Amino acid sequence: MRERWIFGFVLPVRRDIAELQDAGFDIELARRDNRAFACLTTERTYSSVPITKSERFTLLAVRRAFDVFVGTPFLDDVHSVLAKLEQRMSKKDRAELLDYGERVVYMPDHGTKSYAGKADVIDAIQTGMLARKVVEYRYADARGRARSGYLAPFVMIVYRNGLYAIGARLKDVSTDARTAPLGVFAIERFADAEHLRAHEFKLPKNLDAHLGSVMQGAFGPHLPDEGGPHDVIVEFTREKALLVSSRTWHPSQQVTRLSNGRVRLEFQVPALAPVVSWILEWGPHARVISPDALVNEVIRELDEALAQYRNARGTR
Repeated sequence: MRERWIFGFVLPVRRDIAELQDAGFDIELARRDNRAFACLTTERTYSSVPITKSERFTLLAVRRAFDVFVGTPFLDDVHSVLAKLEQRMSKKDRAELLDYGERVVYMPDHGTKSYAGKADVIDAIQTGMLARKVVEYRYADARGRARSGYLAPFVMIVYRNGLYAIGARLKDVSTDARTAPLGVFAIERFADAEHLRAHEFKLPKNLDAHLGSVMQGAFGPHLPDEGGPHDVIVEFTREKALLVSSRTWHPSQQVTRLSNGRVRLEFQVPALAPVVSWILEWGPHARVISPDALVNEVIRELDEALAQYRNARGTR
């Protein structure tokens, strides 16, 4: 490890150093000749960490999955870890590792999001989450309307190649995050974010159960709707029975095989909106049994889609 004593400092600089420590930099404070100094670690060797060929391949697969987060600290950190593991590799091993990288391909579904210019936003939210600091932000909702507020970030979620922050929406910096309502934020919609070092928050004791109210397995993070939670029952055709029954769509799911080769999938979710789009993806192979609200919404979507095609034919 290489150290560099960088400067003597006064109180305002001490606050800057504390910000760097919150961001993860290894800085040690000390005194010399009645003056305060900061020691910055500029290089650390991790070559003593043993790693097998199989583990290298797995890490490259992880890196490929993170390629969708180009321009973010997440991809930079993955590259940094791999570079550190390469420090003491032989020339042959490095060539082999490069070859491994060409054998792993990640093909994202549902498209990818752009995080250009969002590095500072992600850093602020990540620092707030790790150091339990309140984050002040400006954010645009789904309709593009801007709003400002305070967030106690509990977790970050990766869903369909996108990043989301889930945490307590605070009325002000003194609001208790343990009892404040939850919010789900798409990272790309943040216009600005800054963690407030002077304002900490406490996590709810039952954090997993707390987050369970907005986490919907394969259906992503969504706030509960007015009628939730909902007990959903969907039947699938024999052609899709194996595909449906061989996957976990929701932690609460139950799969029942029916006599005609069809399967019935039952689960409970806090919101129906993401389930509607999922049902439509199956086309004629899925039929909602309950609840009625879901049945009606799927029918409405199908009717409106069909009307577009009928109208298009009439204008030709």
